[in-house]
Amino acid sequence: MVRMFEPKPIPGDVLDRVLEVARHAPSGGFSQGFDFVVLTKPDELEWFYRTTDDPTDPEPFPGRDGQSAPGCIVLPFANKSLYLERYAQPDKIQFGLNKEENWPVPFWTVDTSMAIMLILLAAVDEGVGAWYFGITRGESEVMRELGVPSACIMLGVIALGYPSAEETPQGSTLTRRRRPFQEMFHFGRW
Repeated sequence: MVRMFEPKPIPGDVLDRVLEVARHAPSGGFSQGFDFVVLTKPDELEWFYRTTDDPTDPEPFPGRDGQSAPGCIVLPFANKSLYLERYAQPDKIQFGLNKEENWPVPFWTVDTSMAIMLILLAAVDEGVGAWYFGITRGESEVMRELGVPSACIMLGVIALGYPSAEETPQGSTLTRRRRPFQEMFHFGRW
């Protein structure tokens, strides 16, 4: 994850390639219940930073210092209503998943999470830095101002931009080791 960015925009064709991959994420019943609001204009980005910055948050926040902000913010939304509508159609109604309470797992969040991961991976492939993070203030204002339907759930924020030359690894990646393969994968049984 990149937390410091160069102050330059991402060319449209590069951004399109990074975002296009999300359309190909798997989705239950091919519901495709993920939507994204993409902010690239300086006034859009400044509004987002002003609306969501929590000065009590110890993590550096994109846009707080004005110098290391990303060139793009992508807001991913899980669109539950598309799943419920899809599973109310004749070829899916027999599963009983046209009601939220019948879903054993909320696949709208799972599938949107996979689309987020595809964007993060595509950014790396395009030489673009990415940072996935959550916000602690302003979410309802962001959703209202951007006209996001109430059935949608915001699943964090993706910051995209070119990494700053001053970017250095920090946090848990320096203090914690990745769990060994043998501890994570349990063949045959736990």
